Amino acid sequence: MLSLRDRRAVRNHLGSVHAIALVNLAELTSGLAMLGGLGTRVRGIVTGLSITYHKKARGPLMATSVVQVPEVTGPTEFVVTATIHDASGEAVAEAQVRWLLGPVPTA
Repeated sequence: MLSLRDRRAVRNHLGSVHAIALVNLAELTSGLAMLGGLGTRVRGIVTGLSITYHKKARGPLMATSVVQVPEVTGPTEFVVTATIHDASGEAVAEAQVRWLLGPVPTA
C-alpha cells in the first residue's frame, strides 16, 4: 500500500489530484507488488497501462495492489490491478498494468 498527499504540486487546474499523478501512483504500486514477488531468476517490464477514473481525487490517497505472481518459464504477459482510494475508502481510480515477465538470460 502506498499513499499520496494532496498538495499543490500534484493538483490540476480543477483543484483535484492530476490524472498523471494517479497513473504514476498506480504504476509504482503495481511495480512494488509485482517485483517484490518475483524471484531472482525472473524480470519484468511494463508494456501497457490503462486507467479508469471514477471521481475527482482529493485529499490523501491510498493505492493498493495484490499480486499472485504466476510461474514464469518463458515470456509471460500478466496484468496487475492497482486501485486508488480516497480517505473515505471510495475508489477514485483503477489501473490495469500489463507486465511482460521472463527468465533472466544466463551469461
